[in-house]
Amino acid sequence: MKQNQTQIAYDYILNKITENKIPQGYPVIEEDFAQQLNMSRTPVREAIKLLSVEGFIDIFPRKGAFVKVLSAQDISDCYEMIEAIEGMIAYLAAKNPSEEIIDQLNQYLDEMEKERKAMDFFSWKQNDIKFHRTIYKLCDNKLLIRHAEILFLKIYQIETSYIHGVNLEQAIKEHKLILEAIKNKDGEGAREYMQKNWHRARLDVLKYATQ
Repeated sequence: MKQNQTQIAYDYILNKITENKIPQGYPVIEEDFAQQLNMSRTPVREAIKLLSVEGFIDIFPRKGAFVKVLSAQDISDCYEMIEAIEGMIAYLAAKNPSEEIIDQLNQYLDEMEKERKAMDFFSWKQNDIKFHRTIYKLCDNKLLIRHAEILFLKIYQIETSYIHGVNLEQAIKEHKLILEAIKNKDGEGAREYMQKNWHRARLDVLKYATQ
């Protein structure tokens, strides 16, 4: 029960952070979340500690816990890491793609195009996340996927903080190239297009964030 409550608190607070409902630098107050979740402060405290280990929260003695303020270097580091990790995931995913996975990826791209036209960033981003996680299903390296998942959540937080720095149209074009390479079992092409996607995204967000 204690573990379940800690996981519930972890997921709840993480969602608030990644969707920028608790902005960078704002306090994360144990008592408030315990009341919202109708649980004791202990599992909330444990969840906050876990999130601090993963780099979402900073804990200061005698001051409390705060959503980590991401510097330009922090942002760049996240994108560079996922560029390398997802590049390898795409390379491995292209070895033996299934028709079912290819169909799913096409469906997510169709939805992303509709949401781009509707200027619905959050729905667009949800399908973007589904697109990447579907590619993960083709990769047998669980260590790569575990690191990619954490990085993806950090980047979600960054992009919800700097929505106008995210080029939805260009991202869709790049995702189509990634999909085509995977479909053709072109591992090197899939790696190249995935890395170019994250490299370009990093430069766009950093440019917007530092203006």
